[in-house]
Amino acid sequence: MRQNRSLNAFKNASGSSKALWSIVLWAVLFAAAVQGAAQGRDNQKVKPFKIVGNVYFVGMTDQTVLLITTPEGHILIDTTFERMVPWFRESIKELGFNERDIKYILNSHGHADHVAGHAIMKEVTGAQVVMSEADGAVLANPPRGQDGQPRWKAVKPDRLVKTGDTVTLGGTTLTAHVFPGHTRGATTWTMQVQEDGRTYNVVFWGGVGGLRDPLVNNREWPTIVEDYLDSLKRARALPCDIFTDTHGVSFGLSDKMNRLLAGEKPNPFYAPQECKDGFDRRERDFRAELAKQQAAAGAR
Repeated sequence: MRQNRSLNAFKNASGSSKALWSIVLWAVLFAAAVQGAAQGRDNQKVKPFKIVGNVYFVGMTDQTVLLITTPEGHILIDTTFERMVPWFRESIKELGFNERDIKYILNSHGHADHVAGHAIMKEVTGAQVVMSEADGAVLANPPRGQDGQPRWKAVKPDRLVKTGDTVTLGGTTLTAHVFPGHTRGATTWTMQVQEDGRTYNVVFWGGVGGLRDPLVNNREWPTIVEDYLDSLKRARALPCDIFTDTHGVSFGLSDKMNRLLAGEKPNPFYAPQECKDGFDRRERDFRAELAKQQAAAGAR
């Protein structure tokens, strides 16, 4: 209503008053955009669906949450923000699965938008929380926000994993690959699934990208550059037919989902070339940012 009144006033204005109305109109539109973002319009619950085999998407348009089902119980990857936990709990129920059958809670990396719901889900399910050592330490000792409060309820992992360790349940095995970069303990999980007589290598990327720490003169993480490049090298070597990422936009969630639900064959999530292209892009971004920071440091 307020936006429409402003638009009408702008149309009816003349002369010098239009310049003032332009400023007012811009402010109104900007405020509307901010309000929309604050209400979470860019992160909506997605109708849950099967990606491939026994792998289901139960997350949101932005936050990825995955359910891997087996005859002996289920595995959950990531839990998003605490306020969004009811969304994926509802999605699990919609699919006909019982959340109390979740035996393991795995994690991509130790940021609030992926771990803040761990405490709730552990209490509800009694599942074992499995994380890398570095990010497990963060889960148990969460950073504090600007208000001085912990960003999530602390949870001590039941098991710490390193690259090559596995989690097996009901004939399904997931393998951990710790790729420092986005966080020190960012973990990618891999598994194989069968569907329509074909075997797929499925990769759940856990944060290879998204530079957040200084790359130059980083006293807290002096080997960050070497670690990041090593992570990219090892990640490229993983067989990858179908992949997900921690945020929907990073793996074309909406487009692939719509095509899959429309019955497209072969599975739209089958995208081995995208795996390669994604790492090429990440390495270009990394090297560009490194050169930028090195130049800035040299100029000082």
